[in-house]
Amino acid sequence: MTAQNNWPSTPFNSGYAFQIDSDTHPTPTQIRVLQSSSLSMKSSNKELFGQNIFPVAVGRAQIKVTGKIKFAESSPRLVRDFVGGANNSLMSAGQTLVANNEAQSVPGSSTYTITVNNAATFATDLGVVYQATGEPLTNVASVAAAGQYSVNTTTGVYTFYSGDASASLYISYAYTLASVGDTITLSNTAAGAANAFQMMMGATFQNLQTNIQLYECVPESLNLWDTKIGDFNMPEEEFSCFVNAAGNLGIISMPVLG
Repeated sequence: MTAQNNWPSTPFNSGYAFQIDSDTHPTPTQIRVLQSSSLSMKSSNKELFGQNIFPVAVGRAQIKVTGKIKFAESSPRLVRDFVGGANNSLMSAGQTLVANNEAQSVPGSSTYTITVNNAATFATDLGVVYQATGEPLTNVASVAAAGQYSVNTTTGVYTFYSGDASASLYISYAYTLASVGDTITLSNTAAGAANAFQMMMGATFQNLQTNIQLYECVPESLNLWDTKIGDFNMPEEEFSCFVNAAGNLGIISMPVLG
């Protein structure tokens, strides 16, 4: 054990964290924009009492180890590991995006159709409203009156009634884009053994590092989505830890004051 300088040995700021999945070739994910990380150990104790008020002995049964990370970043792999384990088929390249209130106008004559900007990869109709009033139009199988529309979800073409010719509209819809992001399929996988991962957490103060490496962790909760006005979404993951095949939970590496 080597003593170091007299700076306080406690870490400062949120530090850093890495989650390493259990795929055949494990991929580390750095938890960027980390807000906080924590590790808690709680033992189950049993007190032995005699005829007096204080225990004469305390026995410890088990120690439960849990951790938590809070961060401000989208991390598809963390979501995949939580809901789907190491099944790579649950995560694929590309995103589903939303065109929110795309401005369009119904042609003044002819077919009264609009092909939306992202028609080639159209996915889901999310509604049509008049720009002037915000009043929604009604989706029908075949238009027969003003205020109605129909949509071909294969081609991304919207059809309107002749009475809405030249009307200014907002059209909202979802579409896919293969060149950005990832998509996780929330599949109803079989219950049983959960996917485990390694967790490395640490922080530095005055060039002194404290690091915690946990060999086997299982996700316990993932608060993924909580948006609000005037603030950022802050996902939060909690996990439980257990020993590996060698019977080790992990390591805690700390500086020592001189």
